[in-house]
Amino acid sequence: MHILFSGTPAYGHLLPLLPLERAARRAGHTTAFLTHSSLDGLVAPAPVRSAGATLEDTLGAFQRRTGTNAATDMSPATAGEFFGGTRVDLGADEALVAAGDFGPDLVIAETADFLGPLAASRLGVPWASHGVGIALDAPLAEAMWATAAARATERGITLARPFASVDPWPECLQRDDWQPPADRVTIRPEAHGSEDGTDWQAPVFTGREHLPRVLVTLGTIIDDNETLTDIVASLTEHDVNVVVALPPSSSSGPLPVAGDGVHVTGFVPMALLLQGVDAVVSSGGAGTVLSVLGAGIPMVIYPLGLDKPLNAERTAALGAAEVIGGAHEAGKAVMRVLEQPSYRAAAGSAARHIDAMNPAEKVLSLLTDRRD
Repeated sequence: MHILFSGTPAYGHLLPLLPLERAARRAGHTTAFLTHSSLDGLVAPAPVRSAGATLEDTLGAFQRRTGTNAATDMSPATAGEFFGGTRVDLGADEALVAAGDFGPDLVIAETADFLGPLAASRLGVPWASHGVGIALDAPLAEAMWATAAARATERGITLARPFASVDPWPECLQRDDWQPPADRVTIRPEAHGSEDGTDWQAPVFTGREHLPRVLVTLGTIIDDNETLTDIVASLTEHDVNVVVALPPSSSSGPLPVAGDGVHVTGFVPMALLLQGVDAVVSSGGAGTVLSVLGAGIPMVIYPLGLDKPLNAERTAALGAAEVIGGAHEAGKAVMRVLEQPSYRAAAGSAARHIDAMNPAEKVLSLLTDRRD
């Protein structure tokens, strides 16, 4: 079977698809990603069928059209026009050609992507939606769908609905009023690990091995050395070792922090970064939250925009994280998280919920059975 995975060209949108894509490849299916070629290294060895613009170019085009920065404003109107409109406008023609050349029997598209569904609808093949985080608010989802459906109609295509919704977000982290859709299929989220044998060695803090280890990451998009520096400075006031992970696109130069208890690294798969870590300070991105909780590690979250405040609120409600309002608060918050056993107990409970979700191999079987 030919299975086409489709997603917005951003780490946080593509990484959640990798466990299912890898399961499909292991099962002997032919796979490819429909996204921008700049992300080919992330999804390798699966090939990329390039379509559309980069995320940066799409953001730029959207701002020129509307005067709105979609990186900070994700209201229903903005989300609808950004994902369902601008991204489709910039990539539809390429996507239809690329998907037609690949000849998919099944398309799996992340929840904010409409190039995959557009191609599936044109080709008359079934497609499944794949979540990347907490379930979208109904107004947000409806605005995105309505705009994408209108763009499809302009091209003589009726946008077909997905036959299944693959969901990596555990029920314990959903909103209190959330109701699971009838077509929901859970999938166990996995911390990203490289298939190319990436050999990253966790730093050795000589003479400080007895101290707790804290990972600091703002995720794969936010490039803010000032905030990272302030977080690390607050941590160095306490007896902890600090590993700082910079985003893949980091362009701000080295952090102005140093010391025997601080180690700064570039992008490293999260599965490796979490080894030996006692607490994590993050901005609350969906992938980070799921990876950290899946490992049973408590967090301090400094939410920085978009879905992150909601992710932080839900994680704190679970008892697995403290939420802070400024970078300078990180050190004291981390010490509370480390010293109070309830945080680790809550993170461990979340890990058990996540572990009970369907593994990727079972999800693949369920999807192929439903497709038939």
